[in-house]
Amino acid sequence: MAERLYADVAVISGQPAEGAFTYAVPEGLGLRRGMAVAVPWRARFAAGVVIGVRDETEIEDPRAIIRLLEDRPLLDGPRLELARWLSEHYLAPLSACIALFLPPGSPRRAVADQARLQRIAPRAAAPPAQLRLAVPLGEAREALRDWPKSKRSKSADLLALLARGAWTMRTAARIAGGRPALARWSSPLVRRDGDARVLAVPAAEALDAAAALRLDAAGRRRAALLEEVIERGPLGEREARARSLATKSDVDRLEQAGWIERAEPAPDLAPVRAVDAPLLTPAQSAAAAEIVAAFDESAPRPFLLHGVTGSGKTEVYLAAIEEALRRGGSALVLVPEISLAPQTVRRIETRFPGQVAVQHSQMRAGEAREAWRSAAAGEARIVVGARSALFAPLPGLALIIVDEAHEWTYKQSDPAPRYDARAAAAELARLAGAVAVFGTATPPVEMHHRAAAGAMRRLVLAERVRADPAAIRRVSPVGDPPIEVVDLRAELRAGNRSPISRSLDAALSAALERGEQALLFLNRRGLGSVICRACGAAVECRRCSLAMTAHARAAWLECHECGERAAMPECCPSCGDKRLRPMRFGTEQLERDVRGRWPGIAATRWDRDAASAAGGHERILDEFAGGKSRILIGTQMIAKGLDLPLVTVSAVINADLSLRAPDYAAAERSFQLITQVAGRAGRGARGGRVIVQTYSPDHPAVVAAAARDYDGFAAAELRARARFDYPPFGRLAVLRSAHGSAEQADLAAAELAGALRRQRAFVSSPPELVGPVPARPERVRGRHRRRIILRGGDPLPLLRRIEIGRAWSVDIDPASLA
Repeated sequence: MAERLYADVAVISGQPAEGAFTYAVPEGLGLRRGMAVAVPWRARFAAGVVIGVRDETEIEDPRAIIRLLEDRPLLDGPRLELARWLSEHYLAPLSACIALFLPPGSPRRAVADQARLQRIAPRAAAPPAQLRLAVPLGEAREALRDWPKSKRSKSADLLALLARGAWTMRTAARIAGGRPALARWSSPLVRRDGDARVLAVPAAEALDAAAALRLDAAGRRRAALLEEVIERGPLGEREARARSLATKSDVDRLEQAGWIERAEPAPDLAPVRAVDAPLLTPAQSAAAAEIVAAFDESAPRPFLLHGVTGSGKTEVYLAAIEEALRRGGSALVLVPEISLAPQTVRRIETRFPGQVAVQHSQMRAGEAREAWRSAAAGEARIVVGARSALFAPLPGLALIIVDEAHEWTYKQSDPAPRYDARAAAAELARLAGAVAVFGTATPPVEMHHRAAAGAMRRLVLAERVRADPAAIRRVSPVGDPPIEVVDLRAELRAGNRSPISRSLDAALSAALERGEQALLFLNRRGLGSVICRACGAAVECRRCSLAMTAHARAAWLECHECGERAAMPECCPSCGDKRLRPMRFGTEQLERDVRGRWPGIAATRWDRDAASAAGGHERILDEFAGGKSRILIGTQMIAKGLDLPLVTVSAVINADLSLRAPDYAAAERSFQLITQVAGRAGRGARGGRVIVQTYSPDHPAVVAAAARDYDGFAAAELRARARFDYPPFGRLAVLRSAHGSAEQADLAAAELAGALRRQRAFVSSPPELVGPVPARPERVRGRHRRRIILRGGDPLPLLRRIEIGRAWSVDIDPASLA
């Protein structure tokens, strides 16, 4: 009798199950770790992932696994261990951590009918074929000269309509593109008959003509595809279709016609390079050489690539990616914002065409599943995306790059698991034996501290560079643009109440006269809060204890937390006074001021509202980079990694909006923002100028950023944090809850705080407990929020000793204490 086996399964049931559940393994199932299975779950059925298989269990008569959902593991060993690490490190349900790795569209909750649990992963395709000519090159070139390229599908539709005898002016106008288009349409195959048009030829002849016209429309794509194969030689089918916009059907038709043929790709794993890389500077070469050497280490330490803005960190990344691919491995590139992915993809795709897949949370379902499949199949050996791309199924992972590693957006806030993608990337690299590179111009002080302690290897790029127009493939050093700090208090004393200072006004006017571009950063959307000039109260959301934001395009107020909208009140809800005015500190108002000051100059706003439509980020960036707009006004995304050579003026409109944030990291984030905004100017041959406007010109973060003194700022910031056990000298955890009434919230917070205080005596070096206190904002969507902060010692041993109810969220190593 065969030995009975049991499996530990992380069940994806939609409920926050903490660990794995034991199931019996049916005989002959061929189960392995990492496989997806269908299991009974209470009175329903659910998908799960096998965490481990063993030959004994303490569970009496466990239920059996129903069947396999995949015939191969979905998660390999390093990714299973990373899921377990995420669960333990962030106190998150193991099933929620496993679910991060599943393909898009996988079942996330239990179902009543097990038949609804189908395959999880998109079907693996055959190895990607190459397309090559099936006829002599000269014959193909000769045929291409006469290839039909006109796109006349509307004419084809009209002819086919007439051939069926169905004719109404409304239908014909709709097909032709409207009555004016119909009036202009003519064909020798059609004659006028009174108020209508009829065929002048037999119906069969009209249908043949329509078919020919439709072939011409498709022929345009096929001609482009054939031209790609002629000019580039054997070409991967995926790349050929992307370049020509051809469909799979177009490839099939060309193959059936005998023009091209599909062939197995060559086994060579060396990366394809579409363009030559620029010659690296000595500093870039030294950094790239250290990273490349780490590929031969069994347990490489992570790298901190500290390069000033414009120093060419991306070229170091590309050199490392090329080496990873040359060795037969794959590479993962993380960016902090989805809006930055298109620019990064273009730069990497240019160097390694046909080998890049994009993965992020806002992709369409079909695109996301295809990206997952192409990565899992080894077709795309480079994955680029925001933090969720960390869980892409790249085989042979050799390199992880985290660009703009200072950005707080790498931290997941909601829902659980509330992981930090930077910490998770370092752990995945350790588990997979891969090289991790964290690149930034303004390293988080925690990383700076770890590098100083030897836990990371610090590589420095201290000089800005740009392409040298006098030498092909060469770059040359370029100076930093000067940073001018403008005291807004002096502007008010001089009678200037505009958000644009006199110095910035002059700089913008001069740049626009020279045909250059400018970037204006303001860390607030809309017009700003509506303030009563009599009592100073702000108009707040009725469901959230947050000031509502005025929007200029209509007379409404909007809560940026819950989306609640309200009409502009006639009088102050607090005191009844009618002197209500929006603060003039929003991107919409700044855009209006800029258009009023420089009429006729195209200005573009880039914030969450302006880019809300699908593809909005890419559209705005393309318009500005293409010169259609001269001034770019925006929030956080315009400070992140953009390379815009025509931008010569870059300005922070009000640095105090981040300086005065009630958070322990406010000074660091302000320093980073000023430095990053300053880095957008002067990347081209024309140089640049940076202006920082603030009511606090003597603040240490402003002074250090203006002097470009990162080391001095980091040293002072670390000294300040050491006094209060803030990271990196202590750890933080924030517990938050929300209840229907203030009384319920206070009672629940007091109970949990009491339990924590009682258990502190049983933990060595316990953290300090702060609170409970109201969260910020105190009320969201009508629910009252409370928070408890643990600061100093490791919070995990203490938190594991108590039962934390579902009303509470646990955020380990939070990005904010709000």
